[in-house]
Amino acid sequence: MTTPNELASHGVRRVLWITLGLNVAVSAAKMIVGTLSGSMAMVADGYHSLTDGANNVVGLVITSYAYAPPDEGHPYGHRKFETAATLAIALALLSVGYHLISEALSRSASAALPEIGPLAWTVMLVTLAVNMFVASYEAREGRRLQSSYLIADSAHTRSDIYVTFGVIASFAGARAGVVWMDGLVSIGIALFIAFLGVQILIGSFHTLTDRAVIPSDTLSPIVLAVPGVIDCREIRTRGGPGAVYVDLIVHVDGAMPMRDAHDVADWIEAALMMQRPEIVDVVVHLEPAGKKMPAIARGPEA
Repeated sequence: MTTPNELASHGVRRVLWITLGLNVAVSAAKMIVGTLSGSMAMVADGYHSLTDGANNVVGLVITSYAYAPPDEGHPYGHRKFETAATLAIALALLSVGYHLISEALSRSASAALPEIGPLAWTVMLVTLAVNMFVASYEAREGRRLQSSYLIADSAHTRSDIYVTFGVIASFAGARAGVVWMDGLVSIGIALFIAFLGVQILIGSFHTLTDRAVIPSDTLSPIVLAVPGVIDCREIRTRGGPGAVYVDLIVHVDGAMPMRDAHDVADWIEAALMMQRPEIVDVVVHLEPAGKKMPAIARGPEA
């Protein structure tokens, strides 16, 4: 029987294979036509699309492990492999931003203008259409499959849309004889890409540092509605948007038989996972209602 994790893995890999093929195709077209027309911006954008394809390959490798079931070495599962891949995308965004700024500054000293023909315009318009499709497709499938990698990669692809607009603007500037247009547009694109990279870095940092994912006050009503629960406290969550781990303390009747108390814990787990599908694991610590914590024995003062 196929597990939900296996279905999610297959879905993510299908999306990555489709986007890989599209990225390689537009990359080859931009590099070839850019070289023929003398447009370094177009050639650079071709290499940029090639890095998108490399990210897809990384995603295909990572998702082979991210959805693997827990094992002795990784008892909490392997979902943080996906977070590590998300970090790689963020660093790629920052790298692209730096490259664009460097390219803009180096070209500002040159007065050479590329020869932009109909073929170059056609390739860039097709690239724009492909990037818009890929960004929308990855974002939609990322939300459906609860894949932080696909959502992050869709953000990267959105940056490609702005890069494409920048290249088109440089074409217009070249036709008008405006030498500085390419540099100005490139710097603006670079700043936007860097902003996206920082946003993704912050999200990955929250996951790696076990920042709370779900507010406890949204989970406590679900727990309190379970029969047999008297009170709950210290609800803690960690993980990422697609894989949340929960642990909490629940008070039950101290006279309740152990088997019944165990059933209550199972009901709590089922209720939380039913109402919040992103929850993948729940640890319930049962305590008798009104239990007081024993005083901590202290050693002699030094």
